[in-house]
Amino acid sequence: MRWTLLDGSPRGRRSNTGILLARLARGLEAAGHTTELLVLAHPRDAAAAPARFAAAERVVLGFPLYTDAMPGQVMAFIERLAPYAGRPGNPPIAFLVQSGFPEPGQSRAVERYLELLARRLGAPCLGTIVKGGVEGLQAMPRWMTRGLLTRVEALGRDLGRRGQLDPAALRALAGPDWLTGWRRLVLRVALALVSARYWDGMLRANGAWERRLERPHAESGAA
Repeated sequence: MRWTLLDGSPRGRRSNTGILLARLARGLEAAGHTTELLVLAHPRDAAAAPARFAAAERVVLGFPLYTDAMPGQVMAFIERLAPYAGRPGNPPIAFLVQSGFPEPGQSRAVERYLELLARRLGAPCLGTIVKGGVEGLQAMPRWMTRGLLTRVEALGRDLGRRGQLDPAALRALAGPDWLTGWRRLVLRVALALVSARYWDGMLRANGAWERRLERPHAESGAA
């Protein structure tokens, strides 16, 4: 079976989504399948993606959420699938949604949207991988990412063997939908460290540190 993987990250091949899809593909290939990858940030891949969807045997669409919103190029791809909606023989499709938010509950609304999308396309939905706390994956040392990537690869292997994502495995990977108690405290500390070492560094590197507190729309009354 040939799987067509679609990477919807604006970062292209050097994305966190791409890292996760690569490990998912490794699992599928270990189960005896073949895979191909299209990167929607590349114009040639984006132009070919709807027709490749229509011709695919199985599809995985992966993308990040940015403040609860999917990238525009993913929505553009979805809109270009309109001619195939309800077409007999549309390929079964699985989804992968990752975000910087540690709480997978942030992604549940888009998970329901994707299930509805699959129904409208007439494409059997194989399930949705939801994982929060992924921002910075590519910059983390290997020992910090080994567990996550091993579990994603195992999901791909199981998907290749069963033909469906296992709901119990999806829940285990996602973790609790909302953080409570000491986990919130740990997150506050982690965010403070990230802000000091990453975001503040980005502001300085781009010459925006001195302007970080500006409110350009304050006088117009805009929120």
